[in-house]
Amino acid sequence: MDDIFRLLLFIHFGALLFAATTNLIMPALMPRMMALGAEGRTILGPLTRQLSINARLSLLVLVLTGVLMVAIRYDTGLWANPWFAAKMAFIAVITLGIGLSFTPWSRAIPPKVFGSITRIALVGTIFCAVMAFN
Repeated sequence: MDDIFRLLLFIHFGALLFAATTNLIMPALMPRMMALGAEGRTILGPLTRQLSINARLSLLVLVLTGVLMVAIRYDTGLWANPWFAAKMAFIAVITLGIGLSFTPWSRAIPPKVFGSITRIALVGTIFCAVMAFN
């Protein structure tokens, strides 16, 4: 069971790195794409769409591997840990934000605000995970 846990942890960290990298690169990529006009959207548009899809998939992998790791190694008492509860609240913020991006209300949140909220929630998730599991 320890080997399965380690494999899940490796996959979990890989998905976390991909999601974090995408979250950091998109705010730098989008203004450059817009500055290039129609040509920039033609060239960089498919790349940004693929990065967005991959980031959403990495969130799904993070949630699935996280649930499996908690089921393998920990019991329900983990929820009593305030750091773990805070980590899950940050994950809920990220998931809610991505869920909102599929609705008409997504236009109500400016991209810079959405990116900032997601980055803060990502950093909060990582911080709380370190505090909860150490």
